[in-house]
Amino acid sequence: MSGCWLLAATASSEQEIKRSRFLCTLWPVSSLEQGQVIIQQQKQLHSSAAHVCSAMLLAPGPTGQPAASSDDGEPSGTAGRPMLAVLQGSGLAGVCATVVRYYGGIQLGTGGLVRAYSDAVRQALLVAERRFQPELIGAELELSYPAFEAMQRQWGNVWQLESQQFQAVVQLKLALPKPQQAEFEDDLMRYSDRQASLRWLQGQ
Repeated sequence: MSGCWLLAATASSEQEIKRSRFLCTLWPVSSLEQGQVIIQQQKQLHSSAAHVCSAMLLAPGPTGQPAASSDDGEPSGTAGRPMLAVLQGSGLAGVCATVVRYYGGIQLGTGGLVRAYSDAVRQALLVAERRFQPELIGAELELSYPAFEAMQRQWGNVWQLESQQFQAVVQLKLALPKPQQAEFEDDLMRYSDRQASLRWLQGQ
């Protein structure tokens, strides 16, 4: 079955290297914007820390696999990119990694920083819980309000709504696991007395 492994819950690790403390937390995220909010919250929470470095890796999509990283004041290439490289090698996606560094007064050097930030993420990955996300397929549909309410009861915990408009009929744009495509279509036709319109979006 095609798909990817996503981070299921937050995971953390802590290590001390030459009196500097490195606190790593892995956060489940579904967008880069969501990750940026988490990063800003960590900076506010750890306002006395020297750095809050980060890396994000989302699930693959139609245009590739979104990713981002930040050294947050550490020498260029010594924190964010090494953290991202560890995530890319882990087989895990849908994750924002933050590493908070409390400086201990001893310089680690470029190589030492790369190892410290990489190891912080590796340690957190050792305790990270994963869940399998099957490949998704997108859909656009229009259906009556009674049919929408029935489908919401049946599929509300499965589909991922991208947009919804409530006019004369309900217009939805959503994604759901591709293996459940046929079952979804059968339910939609049954609950709507075959009156709903449905268009599958290939390449999702």
